[in-house]
Amino acid sequence: MYLKIMKFISNVLLFTAFFSCTLSAISVRVLLDEQKVPVWTLTAPQGFAFKDAENKKRYSLGAQYNKITLSLSGGKLCVNGVKMPTNNLVIHPLKTGTVLDDNTYDGFFLVTLYNGVYCLVNIVDSEDYVYSVLKTESWPGWPLEMNKALAVAVRSYVFYQLKDARKRRQPYHIRNTNHHQTYTGMYECKIRRQAVDQTKNLILSHGSQPILAMFDSCCGGILPRHVDNDIDFKKAPYLDRTYPCNFCKSWKYYSWTAQYSLQEFREMMEDIVTGTVHEIKDISTVKNKSNGMTKTLIAKTSKRNYTFSARQVFRFFKNKVKSLSFNAERKAKSVIITGRGYGHHMGMCQWGAREMVDLGWTFDEILEFFYPNTTFMRVETSKKVGE
Repeated sequence: MYLKIMKFISNVLLFTAFFSCTLSAISVRVLLDEQKVPVWTLTAPQGFAFKDAENKKRYSLGAQYNKITLSLSGGKLCVNGVKMPTNNLVIHPLKTGTVLDDNTYDGFFLVTLYNGVYCLVNIVDSEDYVYSVLKTESWPGWPLEMNKALAVAVRSYVFYQLKDARKRRQPYHIRNTNHHQTYTGMYECKIRRQAVDQTKNLILSHGSQPILAMFDSCCGGILPRHVDNDIDFKKAPYLDRTYPCNFCKSWKYYSWTAQYSLQEFREMMEDIVTGTVHEIKDISTVKNKSNGMTKTLIAKTSKRNYTFSARQVFRFFKNKVKSLSFNAERKAKSVIITGRGYGHHMGMCQWGAREMVDLGWTFDEILEFFYPNTTFMRVETSKKVGE
């Protein structure tokens, strides 16, 4: 299949750069942590340089340290106990590969006070970000074509967040958790690096803008339009797929069963309602008449009835409840929940796409299937970051 690619000149995204740096033309600001009273320890093999994010003034600790602790004293940000004259501090490792907790990161860092909370932000090359996300969002052993499809989806998603950053007015573009995309820094995997390199700067677009390229593990054959969500399909028609994916049928979580003892279910309910839940008499689900999807779960107890939305059940019973499509009932001394799919049913179905690769589909064909009404675009820049 001939892959048609348009060009997307990324001057509109250059606002993402706070300052000059040696990264490639587009960088991503990833929120690693946020604390009211920060305590973070960073380690770099050859130490660090420091400067003010606003006026670019450089600071010295009086000695070179390859390990620094960020803390707070008297309302001032401190590095190894030395008070900094700014609450917006840029930290450059003199050699890449900075360790935080158990992860190692490319790029450099911003510590900034935002809405009364200190944010630790990793500023990293966009292609290195995409490669890092594949570590956690891809699966070991997946072939090159599958990783290429996922790389384009990950890149499209983060460029959407870059574009949207102006509206949010936050000091970061994206979080490092599955609230957005899971990001844990540096690692080595040849096939995933090839996938990123071979799709470099390639994104999916709609209306000449990056798309919100959501994806989940297994859609269970559920149409996105049938899912209770806050997506505006008029703004994101590419997520309103009108045909099902049945390619994931062979995966183990296409259909699943979760079982809880009555006591275990009561305790989990108490975490949601923050109160005592009495003896459970019955469990049932209410379906949406228009599409048959789960609307609510009703738990009848000896004292009162509780109603939970499908999304609440998915969120709070997530250990075993894999998706928003399920049935629930009480059987003897257990609560049995049966369902289909693993995730939120939006965008690309990863295990469906994996099967499509085995059937001979190319990465671009897969993406066009899961994100209809989109166009491939190549991100280009006419300036260096910070110019």
